[in-house]
Amino acid sequence: MRTVLLAVFCACVPWGSLHAQSFDGDWSVLQVCEGTQEGARGFTWRYGARVKDGRFLGQYREKGQSPSMSLEGRINADGTASLSARGISGSADFNQKFAATATPISFEVMAKFTGTSGTGDRVGSRVCRFTFAKTG
Repeated sequence: MRTVLLAVFCACVPWGSLHAQSFDGDWSVLQVCEGTQEGARGFTWRYGARVKDGRFLGQYREKGQSPSMSLEGRINADGTASLSARGISGSADFNQKFAATATPISFEVMAKFTGTSGTGDRVGSRVCRFTFAKTG
């Protein structure tokens, strides 16, 4: 009977989906963006995130505030993830090409999660590194 139940369970739930769910829980995010060649200052943001059913959602400050940012996407069964960052910039001193305060920001992050940690890099012209740590 146990073999039959296991076979039915395995047939109904894809292995990749189960493995991606192993990342479910609360996470901390450390985002470190370097200064740019044109002189924009570097910055560090720390914020929380949650993974549910393999879907990552992080939020720096409240949406609509300057600065603020949402980081979201799906973590694949192998731990790889393409995360989308969307938000509003802060002071022009920290923005690429010194864009005005409260300018929309948008970029992608390529990440890799392994168990209770992960790393990622911003795709594009500015160097930003992401460190993820599972907290619960």
